[in-house]
Order: sequence, then structure tokens, then C-alpha cells
Amino acid sequence: MDGYAELRAFRATHPFRSLTVDGVEWKYIAGPEPPPAPAETEKPALIVLGGGFSFGDSAFRTVSAFEPRFRVLAPSYPAVRTMAELLAGIAAILDAEGIRSASILGHSLGAGVAHAFARRYPHRVDKLTLSGFGLYTRAHTRLVTAFVVLFSILPKAALAAFYRPRIRRLLAAAEEDERAFLSAYSEDLFAAHSKASALARLAVLLDLAAHPDRYAATSAFERPDDVLIIAASDDRGFTSREREALLAAYPGARVHLFGKGGHWAAATHPAEYDDVVRRFLESGRQGARSKSPAFPLRRTESQGSGVMRAHAGDLAAKLAAFRAGHPYRELDVGGVRWRYLTCGSGENVVLLPSGGTRVPDLYLLLIEALELDFRVIAPAYPAGAGIIGLADGLAAILDAEGVRRSNVLGSSFGGFVAQVFVRRFPERVRRLVLANTGGPAAAPLPVLPLIIRFLTVLPESAVRFLTGWNWRRWFVQDSQDTEEFRKTLLSDILARLGKEDLLSGLREMNEFAHLPPLPAPGPTAAPVPVLLIESELDEAFSPQARAALRALYPAGEVRIFAGAGHGVMATRTAEYVEVVREFLRRP
Repeated sequence: MDGYAELRAFRATHPFRSLTVDGVEWKYIAGPEPPPAPAETEKPALIVLGGGFSFGDSAFRTVSAFEPRFRVLAPSYPAVRTMAELLAGIAAILDAEGIRSASILGHSLGAGVAHAFARRYPHRVDKLTLSGFGLYTRAHTRLVTAFVVLFSILPKAALAAFYRPRIRRLLAAAEEDERAFLSAYSEDLFAAHSKASALARLAVLLDLAAHPDRYAATSAFERPDDVLIIAASDDRGFTSREREALLAAYPGARVHLFGKGGHWAAATHPAEYDDVVRRFLESGRQGARSKSPAFPLRRTESQGSGVMRAHAGDLAAKLAAFRAGHPYRELDVGGVRWRYLTCGSGENVVLLPSGGTRVPDLYLLLIEALELDFRVIAPAYPAGAGIIGLADGLAAILDAEGVRRSNVLGSSFGGFVAQVFVRRFPERVRRLVLANTGGPAAAPLPVLPLIIRFLTVLPESAVRFLTGWNWRRWFVQDSQDTEEFRKTLLSDILARLGKEDLLSGLREMNEFAHLPPLPAPGPTAAPVPVLLIESELDEAFSPQARAALRALYPAGEVRIFAGAGHGVMATRTAEYVEVVREFLRRP
């Protein structure tokens, strides 16, 4: 199961609970109430405290792993700016849940909160696990203070831009599917935070560092046998001196050291990490201090599972056969001539709007795969229709083909057209697939109106040259052994399009970027099931644009192709088709 599917399933069974503490609303995840049982058999409690940008459900894998044997609580941090407020809130959650004491597992900021909680409420802590944390030096405290002051006057986007490359480095050692999911999910977390809530997390750490006496932060813990410290020698979140200061506060504690694990060892070594924590929590009190050897990094090299590989000559022959076997039909829509392909058979129809190339030829492998199971309708776009006109033209084609309702699969620019279509004709959409695309606020080209003006005055040959350069950047770079074929195909498509065709695409993209927000569905409207397909290395749509699209369709399923670029439909066709086919076959 992929990360977003796991998260969606977790959210369905683990709703947030709410509690007001001193006028501040807290939200937290709590497992189901344990059934009445004798005290000696009741599940012990475990509090999971996440890192700086996390929420309670960000710990979905940890909660799922430990709730069979523990009653697990996972709070989201409200936008408070002192450690004392966080500690009081966690104590209040324990009170509300009728829990006298619990073990605590904290990572990064969460480890700092756990560290302070264990000193303020030692009688409420059974066992303490601190992961990826250190005690700030004075120099680091001054640096972070300056950082908070600086970013308090800059826009939120600047804060996200600062952390984005840091998170990429933290995830570099994770397996590729996990890296792709966590990179995307990090963008969701950035989007979910306000600037105030993000900076509040740093302010809490500064409060801990600035007032060690208030929180007894540097004093030795009286029960070091009940403490596990998890660290990695290459953790760049805290300096070695800061990690040593933490160890000094827990003499005699158990220590598990990853030789290479980075700040996010739970992601880079998930099985080992969970096993270490589980064995510690379930063991009796043992004062043994241990150090693990450096563990070799377990990376699974992608073998290209499901990648359809064909030689350029084979693909050229396939394209010729495809065009011969899939002639265009024509339709007049309000005086505008439309062309479209139709193939396959059956009641389950797939409407496949073209992408930025404006013709379906680039989709030949996808169409040939889908027509075995579906009836496929793939239009080419006329020039000058406008983004609304394109959606209306699709509806007219469905009418001409006698199709009342269909699935819609829109990729890249085709995803823009698909979203306009589902806005205008929601009753005609059975299922919606949006692949390698964005919402209205995420046009893939910056300063688009200026680009349109510039290209308008250029000769057609120059417009073709610049368009071809952009297409090759998106569709050829990751095509490996089919690079020459794809270059030839794109050149052939460009030769069939005029300047007005190419400018129409940019104007329609600009119109889409200025559409109003999605209207709320009516009380009787049935929701359209949505699948979002992303590529980890998509050059056309930034991680922020992908996060914005996920936020636009919060109930949508998400499938991320790790290590793939914008042209994943062509480079990993078999795997791509299987994902689409499975989704569209559902009732």
C-alpha cells in the first residue's frame, strides 16, 4: 500500500478529538477506548510527539504499528509559543483520557517536548524515547532567534523555501517510493501551516533553550534506565556537541546509534527503527547501555518494474500503424471543426483530453493499452476555442458518440481541460484521473501573459523552436532508450501545428489560471471519485503545485511514481496503465 493510501485509511478510522486547555484548542489522535479489563491486562499508554511541522496524524505509521499493544495518543501542536503551554496541554490530554502515566516517543521538536515533559511530570512518564534531538548551544540559540526574527517579516513562502532543500537532504537515503511520498507529504504540511503556526514551533524550542532552569533541561534524569536515545552520526539537524549535551543529561540511558540514518532515521531505516523502539518499550527495566554497530544502508535499486521498453525503430513502426488504424472523425461544434479518435468498445468509456501537444499522438501507447478494456475517445484541440470552449467541445463529442457519462483522464494541460469539464458537466463524469497536472493557481509557466505577448510578435518558426525546446525538456529527458524516437515524434507533431495552435494553448492555460475557486457541490450532488497521479521529479509542476492540487481534491486517491519525470505516461507505460485501469474498473 502506498503512503497516501495508508494515510487515507488511517484518517478514516482515527478521527481527531478536541480539547480546550486554557482557551487554546488542542486536537489529537487517540486509539479506540480499550474494553473493560482488569488493571493488570489493560494496554499501557504511549504518547507519540512528532517533529516541527507535523500534525497528530503525521504519525499514522507509528500509531498503527504500536496500537495493537499500546493505547496510542498523538497530539497536534497548537500555535502556542512557550514550552510550558505545550506541557500543560499534553498533561490535560492525559487527564481527559483518564491516563495516569504513559511512555513517550518524541522525534526532533517532539523529543524536546518529551524531554521537558519528563522533567516537569516525571511521575507521569513510564518510558522515554528521544529521537533526532540535541540541546541547543548558546550560539545555535542565537542563530535560531535571528532566524525567527528574519522570517517573521518575510512571507510564509520564504520559510518553506528555506526548509524544502533541507527536507530533501533528510530524505535522500530513504527508499525511492518512501522518499517520493514523504517529499510530497511535506508539501502538504507546509500548505497546512500558517506562518504563525510554523514559527511558533521554533519559538517553543527557543523557549526551552533560553530557560534551562525553568524546565530543568540540563539536569540529570533520575530514571535513566527508562530512557532510550536514538541518534545518527550524520544527523544534520543538531550538531554533535548538542547531541552530546543531551546524552550528558541521561547518564546510563540506552543509546541506539545509526551510522547512517540522518535526522529522519524512522524514514531511512523504518523496520530497524520500529524494532528498536518496540523492544525497548516492551522490555523490563534494564540499565544496560548499548550501542549498535553502524548498519549498512538498505537501498532497493529500482529495476524499472512495469516499464515498457521498446526500441526507437519499433516505436516508429508502432506510430505509423497507430495512425493508420486510428483515423480521425470530424465534428462541427458551433462552426468550429473538431477532430477526435475513437477506439475500443464497451459501456465503460474513457475520455482522454490531449495535453499541451494538442493532439493525442503522444498517447499512442496509453491508448493502445486502454482500448483493450475500454472504449476510448481522444480529441485533438482546435485553435482559438478557449478553455471553456474546449470543455464544451468535449461534451459535444460525447453527445455525437451517444455517450451520456464517461471516465475522464487528463494529463498535464489535459488535466486543466478535464477540471473545467468536470466543473461544467459533473453529472457526465463517472471517475476522474488527473495526472501530472495542477489546479487553477498553478500554471506551469511563470509570467504567462508576458510570454504570450512576446511569442505573438515572433515568427512561427521561432515559436515552434521555443515550444519544442520546452516539450523536449518535459517529455524527453527521462525517456532513456526511446529519446531519439520521442524527439522525432515531438518534431512531427510541431510540424503539424501552426503558430495560432501553439498560442491558443498558452492563452487557454492563462484562462485556466484565472478561474474562480471550485464551487461547493450541491446537497444532492454525488461526489466524483478522483485519482491524482504524480511524478516525484516532475519538471513542469513544482512540489508546491502538486500539494495545492491535493488540497483541492482532499478525498482523492494519490499515486506517486518515484524517480519519474513529467513524461511518466510514456516512460513507465505498463505500470501507469495498470494504476489507471484498476481505478477505472471499479464500480
